[in-house]
Amino acid sequence: MQEIFFLARHIPFWAVPLMVLGGEFAYLFWLRKKRSTVVFCLLLAFIGASSTGFYIWAGGPERSVKVIKRWHRDHFT
Repeated sequence: MQEIFFLARHIPFWAVPLMVLGGEFAYLFWLRKKRSTVVFCLLLAFIGASSTGFYIWAGGPERSVKVIKRWHRDHFT
């Protein structure tokens, strides 16, 4: 669980580059007519965007971990 908490606490450091690179490579592969690769890159960009949205909604690094702890406690115990 510590790895998940670490990832949640540091979402901007991995999600923002994931969005940028996913969007950029989706565009490049779209120009080359590689549709399945475009979908994969857009999926990665969507994961980064939704993670960043969660981080903002939760209220930052410490609160995002608290939200995940609360969700885990409510659903798995």
